[in-house]
Amino acid sequence: MNFDNCNKTDYKTEIEKSGVIGFVPGGISMWPILKHRGQSVVVKKKTEKLKRFDVAFYQRAGGTFVLHRVIEPTKDGYVMCGDSQLTYEMVKEDQVFGVMEGYYVGKNYVLCTDSKYLRKVEKWYKHKRTRKFKLKVFYFLHRVKNKLKRIFKKDKVKK
Repeated sequence: MNFDNCNKTDYKTEIEKSGVIGFVPGGISMWPILKHRGQSVVVKKKTEKLKRFDVAFYQRAGGTFVLHRVIEPTKDGYVMCGDSQLTYEMVKEDQVFGVMEGYYVGKNYVLCTDSKYLRKVEKWYKHKRTRKFKLKVFYFLHRVKNKLKRIFKKDKVKK
């Protein structure tokens, strides 16, 4: 999930100052766990090396803030991937400044240490063929939905 670096909030400074931040992420790269603008997340300051399947909050070289999952810790950083992506990204240790502690689904708070959540994540990554198929369907439906939105928006403007 990407965050514009032109937001008025500097996430990195805020997390350094208070130790924890909460916000509503946008984007579809962490589907199906996090929906676009669907959940509030709580991110705490990174204090130790992250583990496989932790959700890291980091800043890319271009300034964009990103919330993606750790696929594999390495000597110098991490191999990252969004849950709805198939390509991996190498991220240096010093780029990562936060780790997702949990998120809200409605009024329910889900901790990232919750066993049900961890089983869901492991299942999502374990079945690569199923995951790839689900992602193809998801992106196809996403494109159809956006196309329909544009069509109906044009129709409203014409009337």
